[in-house]
Amino acid sequence: MEKIFRDNRYKSFLAMFCALGWSLAYPLIKIGYQEFRIDGTDLGGKILFAGIRFFFAGIFVLVFCGCRKIKLEMKRKQDYLWLLLLAVINTSLHYMFAYIGLGYISSARSTILDSMGGFFLIILSTMVFADDKMFCNKIIGCCLGILGIVSINLQPGVDFLENITFMGDGMILLNACCAAVGGLITRVVSKKMNMMQATGQSMMIGGALMLVVGTVIGSKSGWTNSGKGILVMIGLILISAVCFGIYNELLAYHPISKIAIYNALIPVLGVIFAALLLKEELKWQYFIAVVLVACGIYLVNGRTDESKKVEK
Repeated sequence: MEKIFRDNRYKSFLAMFCALGWSLAYPLIKIGYQEFRIDGTDLGGKILFAGIRFFFAGIFVLVFCGCRKIKLEMKRKQDYLWLLLLAVINTSLHYMFAYIGLGYISSARSTILDSMGGFFLIILSTMVFADDKMFCNKIIGCCLGILGIVSINLQPGVDFLENITFMGDGMILLNACCAAVGGLITRVVSKKMNMMQATGQSMMIGGALMLVVGTVIGSKSGWTNSGKGILVMIGLILISAVCFGIYNELLAYHPISKIAIYNALIPVLGVIFAALLLKEELKWQYFIAVVLVACGIYLVNGRTDESKKVEK
């Protein structure tokens, strides 16, 4: 299995698969809220919902590791601190900031701000890791990706910068920063232990922390169980388990910028899935956004003369 994650022939397909799964999660979460009767202002209920999702996703990954006899292979006891850091930043804080911010900000602005995490990660990676250099094609590719994401949300005559708040915009930006830092920590952790096991344990620990926080805050909604809601939750658990497992393995074996750029597809595909599953309006600029993001991905993953010299 390690050969598949290392192989450049499968890298793009696997990264796009993760983007596809995470973009599908957006409308599924909305459907889940409807089915379980979680009110839009119910912060505790939303954090509990996320906690259940990631706790059982972590267990799913650990069961998979157990069946394949994949061990954590921790090199030093001090490395448990890195595992805890991954759980807190990449799961708990990442998603708690997201759910707090979503209660105070429009979906359009949150989509753009949340997507900045992928571009933050590319910039930080080129500053931290020697195998990830910032070339002109990467800068242009990131600009095209940002332009594609912005194009799906801006509307003529609407002031996008109106009503900026810390609890809204600030929290979503903190969420994006956690996603970026979490990507860096993932790369470090992959050198210290088995990444698949670390992914499972970090999601289980992070999910458990969110369950504690959600319980302390308390849910204002009277949750209603339904067969459809349970199926949606199972779908979200599988998406988290499979996509995070694959994505973290890709970060371990490839320059981060060449993987993180595919995250630009998530908001674009997310609005398309929302149109299909939630009957939201499918606008013409969505297709322009797909083209812009695709061009950005191609440029970031392209080989320049400078990059060839670095590899030699």
